[in-house]
Amino acid sequence: MTKQSSVYASYSINNYNNSKQEEGIMIKPGSTRRGAKSKQLNRLLTIPVSHISELVRWMLDYGGVPYREEGSVPMLHLPAFLLAGADAKAMPVLITSEATLCTMHESLQYIDARLPAELRLYPRDEKGKAETERLLALLVDKLGLATRNYGYAMLLPHKETVLSFWQQRVPAWQKWLAERAYPLLAQAMEKSLPADPGQIEPCKQQIEAIFSELDTLLADGRTYLLGNQPSIADYCLAALSAPVLLPAQFGGVQPSKAELPAAYQAFVEQLAATPTGALALKMYREHRPAPAPIPDHHPTSTTPQNIVSYYLARGVAMLTGATVQRWLFGLLRKHKPVLVLGKRALVTRDSDVRETLARDTEFTIAEINAPNMQRLNGPFFLGMDRSEAYSNEQGALRRVIKPGEDQLIRRIVRQHCEDMIQAALPVGRIDMVSQLTRPVARRFIRDYLGVPGPDEVTMMRWMRSLFHDLFLNLSNQRSIHITAEQSFQEMGPYLLNLIAERRQRIKQGEQFEDFLSRLIKMGMDGEHDLDDDGIRRNISGLIVGALDTTSMATTLIVEQLLSKPDVLQQAKQAADDEDKLLHLCFDVFRFNTMAAAMRRHCKNGAEIAGVKIPPGTEVFAFTASAMFDESAWPEPFTVRDDRALDRYMHFGDGMHRCFGEYINRIQIPTLVASLLRLNNLKISRGILYDGPFPDQFVLSFDR
Repeated sequence: MTKQSSVYASYSINNYNNSKQEEGIMIKPGSTRRGAKSKQLNRLLTIPVSHISELVRWMLDYGGVPYREEGSVPMLHLPAFLLAGADAKAMPVLITSEATLCTMHESLQYIDARLPAELRLYPRDEKGKAETERLLALLVDKLGLATRNYGYAMLLPHKETVLSFWQQRVPAWQKWLAERAYPLLAQAMEKSLPADPGQIEPCKQQIEAIFSELDTLLADGRTYLLGNQPSIADYCLAALSAPVLLPAQFGGVQPSKAELPAAYQAFVEQLAATPTGALALKMYREHRPAPAPIPDHHPTSTTPQNIVSYYLARGVAMLTGATVQRWLFGLLRKHKPVLVLGKRALVTRDSDVRETLARDTEFTIAEINAPNMQRLNGPFFLGMDRSEAYSNEQGALRRVIKPGEDQLIRRIVRQHCEDMIQAALPVGRIDMVSQLTRPVARRFIRDYLGVPGPDEVTMMRWMRSLFHDLFLNLSNQRSIHITAEQSFQEMGPYLLNLIAERRQRIKQGEQFEDFLSRLIKMGMDGEHDLDDDGIRRNISGLIVGALDTTSMATTLIVEQLLSKPDVLQQAKQAADDEDKLLHLCFDVFRFNTMAAAMRRHCKNGAEIAGVKIPPGTEVFAFTASAMFDESAWPEPFTVRDDRALDRYMHFGDGMHRCFGEYINRIQIPTLVASLLRLNNLKISRGILYDGPFPDQFVLSFDR
């Protein structure tokens, strides 16, 4: 086993489903295909009545992980499971873009490792891990088998009762076949579990003995099995005892208590009256989220398209992409560096692009950005031209940043990068968009900017839909407007409530070091005149630009590095030299930058390089062209690490150069370096897009 994979050895738990992940064996690849309208949801192949399936289902719901459940009748589950690469004993099968997880053990570890640290359910201390391993061995290897076998031994002779739950949430052909082949299926179940009538009393005694052992554990007054906070052991107890407690909040299907034989009903009542039974039922009442409705597209995808429109759009993007643009820009720089086409002007030379962006009183931004900002968010300085309001609001935000802030930013980003890379090590693959860049950026928004959001999926949906409409909806598509408006209707009240709550906590003496709290505190001390809505407007503008900008830039940089072996080798050697790596990242980013042009409005008419720009013209200052201008960029088609960082225009230039560039100069090399340290990093599947956004990019590496 490599040093990397050994990090995870301590999290192994023996005998889950009578199997233990062997050292050095890579978990099977997942599915990276598109769905009908967006990237695929995670798929969970289950037997809906299964308590083992319920535990994984519960963990997905708990973590807010989007998934689609695909249920099967027992024994008829084999074709679906085999097609997914699992064997007959696998239960359930979780298929993600990175991995196909064929045991409950693998699925639980996969889900838990990717949750924010405060939500993880596996203890991290050695004592807690040892006690958890002991409890899970008892619960999974003994209680889970006993409750399942007891339930089927009691019920298999009652065909109608069993079919009442077998035939729910399964394909129609399985319903039909289960009805007609029930005797054969029941006989196979009796033998394979085993669940013949002779198992009833031994299973009952084992369940009673385990409940008694746990009752003793709880007798010291603890609230949960490991103390005063629920852990994976409590969730495991609740799910695996479900067949003999029949909790009302069960996420799958189960018989009603009235359908059970009298002896079964009495046993359920007996167990529910014990401290252990009470804890299990409490877990369901207080900690079992209601399963979310299955969406028709992935909830973090804000521009769902069917497959035909998706590939048509990608075809157009390829035909008009960075390579074609570079050729066209070269012709324009040589023959027509400033080209006026009706009410549009294209500016392509480095000096002219910089001049256009510097002349901010002649080439203004309010006409471009302000209408959408006013509609969605209210005034924000990225939609303001040079004015007192611009100076006041931008100045207030800049004063929040303390000297030496880079160390705090770097520490936060490194920790989250390390967490996500560690989670990927046992799998040998990582979807760098959904399992690295977007979660790290979202958690940075929480830790540094001070906005936790309701949950990760909601925050990702808000940020992407708003960014798309504010900055990338060039054709003003109404569907994009609607999605963004819905996000703002949710986010606006959330932020106002957060600001009011944070101010109250600051008044009560609590100390916070995040950006939002400092901004609130500065207002309380009279250092700016922003009211709550002013703070909301500005923090909203910052967080909207802080997630998908970082994710998109990092993804496109890594794609370029992996397509240029010599540059990749340079970058690997610079992985621990942040400054050199940043230079390489920014230089290779020129070959496919995230925004080809900065848009400005020429209200009164002007002149650039001797060419008259008529009043009312929309000016496209092509920064992507400028960064390949031979007169300003020596050896433009060579990736170099010695160009001045301030020359790059990935984040614009002039008065409206991106406020977040300071942060991205730290985040981007940190994210990229975390991948470069992996052995034999390569593309497993090319980028899938959600509109203009990279949405899935699966990479593989040697463990």
